[in-house]
Amino acid sequence: MRSAVPRGNPRSRRGAIGIATIIVLVFVQLTIVGMVITGARDQDTSVQRLDTLRSFYAAEGGMNMAIREMINNADEDSDGTIGSVSNDGNMSDDPTVGTARVYVTKSISGTTSTLVSRGRCGSTRRQLTAAIE
Repeated sequence: MRSAVPRGNPRSRRGAIGIATIIVLVFVQLTIVGMVITGARDQDTSVQRLDTLRSFYAAEGGMNMAIREMINNADEDSDGTIGSVSNDGNMSDDPTVGTARVYVTKSISGTTSTLVSRGRCGSTRRQLTAAIE
């Protein structure tokens, strides 16, 4: 006995399932691409934060080196000035603190020496200033 419900063409059902599968795969791919882009953006932000800290600590270390030179009254890095660090205009020989580089300049006004320490790492730059009498 035949059923009263008509059956559709099996080929048209396979075509509909194929189209639905393609649509689902497109949405899955878009989700994955979005997650990858978000992850890359978060990673870049983390790298920038780490480089900022590295450049700050390099500037702080350079300041400590310059103050030590002034306390010892000796040019320990042989740049020609007591109280400056690698202030010779050659960036390639600046001291490194980890992956960051640093140099310190010194200027004198009366009895006050002003030290400016500049640390850099990647694209980040940090500067510290100290006035010493």
